[in-house]
Amino acid sequence: MKTGRGRAVWVKRMVRKRARTALVSGGLEPVTDSGSGGHSVFAGAFLAALRENRGVIDGHTLYQTIKRPVVLNAHQTPQYSDIRLAGHEGGDFVFVRR
Repeated sequence: MKTGRGRAVWVKRMVRKRARTALVSGGLEPVTDSGSGGHSVFAGAFLAALRENRGVIDGHTLYQTIKRPVVLNAHQTPQYSDIRLAGHEGGDFVFVRR
């Protein structure tokens, strides 16, 4: 991923485009509802990634961050993909720490 000015330009471009994507806890396999801290393994990894974020994180990077901890701690593999026929224009969701 680009750094500095190039990344800022990329983020601005992403938020101007319509995003229709799905981040889900698993594919067709059953997913685990239990984990630590009262959350599922997926939710725990998702919340940890958001807590550790110190700036701007896009949906795809968020997915890359949580995929490994989920796969290592449960029999499921998170998925992240564009939603077909839903008006996706190539954008992405952006999470900003406040």
